[in-house]
Amino acid sequence: MHLSDVFKFTQGLGQIGHQIGRKVGDAIELVTLAMVYRDNELSRFLEIEDGVEGATTAKHKVEFSFYNLDEDENPTKNSEDLFGIIECKKVGVEQTVKQNFKTWKAITDNKRDFYLTDGYNFTISPSGTDFKWSISVNGINGENNIRITSSRIENGETISTESLEFNCIANSQVLIGHDIANELFILGPNQQLSEVENSIKKCIVIQIKSLTTNNIKAIHVNESLPGPQTPEKAKQASFVSLDVRKKVLGRFDKTDNNDFISILVIGEASHWEEKSRSMVRLCNDFNLIVPDNVLVKLFQDFEVHFGANYQTMITKTNYRLNEDVRDLVDSVIAHFDNKVLFEMGTGNFMEFEHFVEVGKNKVRLKSID
Repeated sequence: MHLSDVFKFTQGLGQIGHQIGRKVGDAIELVTLAMVYRDNELSRFLEIEDGVEGATTAKHKVEFSFYNLDEDENPTKNSEDLFGIIECKKVGVEQTVKQNFKTWKAITDNKRDFYLTDGYNFTISPSGTDFKWSISVNGINGENNIRITSSRIENGETISTESLEFNCIANSQVLIGHDIANELFILGPNQQLSEVENSIKKCIVIQIKSLTTNNIKAIHVNESLPGPQTPEKAKQASFVSLDVRKKVLGRFDKTDNNDFISILVIGEASHWEEKSRSMVRLCNDFNLIVPDNVLVKLFQDFEVHFGANYQTMITKTNYRLNEDVRDLVDSVIAHFDNKVLFEMGTGNFMEFEHFVEVGKNKVRLKSID
């Protein structure tokens, strides 16, 4: 597991986690909706944000569902007419207080202004390696008011040491971590996480809370974790699939009977460990992944086109009603040659397709060559 490349992009936006997290979720739904609309016939049967009923009689709110039509050519919303559902799930990065910072902060001498302390120290030990980095964070006097020292240690011996000094203002941050190639990075207040070329394995965020003149008075240290809520999301999606399949087909198990199919679309998939993947593979008919680079390009193109308030435009309603939004999302998909949904099990890029079999409307996934 590693931190998603979506996080590499969004971390620099400076938004509270749940705020940007909701927008990433909206972007995943937008890509999925646009792929549904590529089949004009299938979109006729579409209901958005519908409460589908399960065998337990519980109503499950899913992003997209497909029903047979009534006499007025509208989806009936009746369980007996339901032939497919699509749920969208994502689990972003969770930033939590680094545990040994809590321990450091509890020491009496460290309750003073930060620049008066002996500094904060921690280690980064990449898994599967025989080395570690020892990191020292010290407040210093003057315009450059923080010093980060990293030492690479192998077999108990210091191999190399490097020190960097930064001028930090209140509410700025320094980022420290390593990528999937086990290369250490230290980024100052004017740098972005997106500058790191490879995907990121670990990221420590040193937040500069307050200053006295040029001296740092207080810091806060967070650690970025790759989606600890993933198992819960996997359980939710799995139960919905099982409950609704039981209601429609009379059984929980997946079958070759494609009168009803359940589809899960996942974003920031690098946060989904194998246990969660196994869970949804067992319960859903198909599990599709939106690649990180698709979501990043969508955000970037929206910002270029709509300006500072671009995130307000990333909604399913705007896709349906706003021609500019629809054209922009469609252009992102076209940029990737329509390859924006790949199946977790096979790795093949897929698209949705409506078909009729023995007089019944059905939806299936077709591989894109």
